[in-house]
Amino acid sequence: MTSTKQINMKQYQAILATGLFCIVFFVCVGPAIAAKPNIIFIVGDDCGYSEFSFNGQKKIPTPRIDSIANGGITCTQGYVSAAVCAPSRAGLMTGRYQQRFGFLGNLPNKNQEREGIPLTETVLPDVLKTGGYRTIAIGKWHLGWIPKFYPCQRGFDHFYGFLNGSRTYFPMDNPTQETQLMLDSEPAGKEEFVYITDELGQRAAKYIDQYSQEPFFLYLAFNATHSPKDALDDDLKTTDGNVIAAMTIALDRAVGNVLDSLDRNNLTDNTLIVFISDNGGVETHNNKPLRGYKRDMYEGGIRVPFAIRWPKMLPAGKSYDMPVSALDLFSTSLSAAEIPIPDDKPLDGVNLIPYLTGENEKRPHEVLYWTYGDSWAVRDGDMKLVLNRKRKGAPELFDLSKDISEKNDLATAQPQTAQRLQEMYETWNSKNLPSLWGKDNGDKDND
Repeated sequence: MTSTKQINMKQYQAILATGLFCIVFFVCVGPAIAAKPNIIFIVGDDCGYSEFSFNGQKKIPTPRIDSIANGGITCTQGYVSAAVCAPSRAGLMTGRYQQRFGFLGNLPNKNQEREGIPLTETVLPDVLKTGGYRTIAIGKWHLGWIPKFYPCQRGFDHFYGFLNGSRTYFPMDNPTQETQLMLDSEPAGKEEFVYITDELGQRAAKYIDQYSQEPFFLYLAFNATHSPKDALDDDLKTTDGNVIAAMTIALDRAVGNVLDSLDRNNLTDNTLIVFISDNGGVETHNNKPLRGYKRDMYEGGIRVPFAIRWPKMLPAGKSYDMPVSALDLFSTSLSAAEIPIPDDKPLDGVNLIPYLTGENEKRPHEVLYWTYGDSWAVRDGDMKLVLNRKRKGAPELFDLSKDISEKNDLATAQPQTAQRLQEMYETWNSKNLPSLWGKDNGDKDND
């Protein structure tokens, strides 16, 4: 017969074992859970290459955006996969050249059933959700106007923003379906904010406060500094009426709201945060010393301000001078979150972390490709071949290691190199799909 003493001893042993298990669980497993980094993409719109202090300009103060670069790494040769808004964002969301699935230009708003990232494509927020991430999209969407393409149908838990490629920065009394602000998948109601750039930054900060206890992915896509050229009077006063400068200052202030929210929630050290523009600036913006502008295959259309910070893993105040791409952010994010990368479709980006830390000293990309309408470009090492829409005739060849401004055409002097690169481009492009919306590549509409 079992004694009371024996029962108590067994109970004690069970309690002790349970207690030891809990201690081991919270010591070993708890930190692993807590170690999942938050991930934030901050995407500017049509920003010039040299419109932020960290990238060279000294006239417009951008201290909060600069702090991302100063606390992390400036990628001096950071590219996007397209020279216009929507396809650039499609590449960012999938980690794949958008030409692979026929997303060749901006949405023309004529074939809405096809105007968005195909549902057969895997998008980053969907994958991050499998790893326990809260996913939030704020600001400009520009990836579809009908419900099946809405952010909350493409992997995001929450959305606050608008569907169109642009809209006024001030409240609208009678917005269209495309320009109205939405909360998740419904109209957000009467617009009572003062200036949309500040509004988006404040909303992002509130989401960070709300979900600070769980890992989150925040896609914060500003429409600044895209047209229309709307600015607050107070910001104009500080810039002597320079509208682009005033809009840039507002963008910096809004980014500051996000960074402040990370600080007050003690999230800064373990947040992977990226700042980029979706494409190069238009003709009224400062892309120096780069040649060309938005829509061009020259560097000014595709090389953008690009900074990445993750204090827990990356050194501070460094520059990385090898070519990197916004396509890399898909793999980089999943690797940081320790989530397996889907193998159903080939990715065109790589995990940048080992390159940025110096663990891998090779180039992340030996070859990069671009195409838009009748224009295209290929970069192999430092040699770049360009057929730009504004120039008729043979492609131009540049050595970017010596000629960042693409002034010295080497095609005549190095015909074999030019021919080799053209064949590389043609081989790559032969495997891509035609435009989802036919001949209309969205060059001029909903930009």
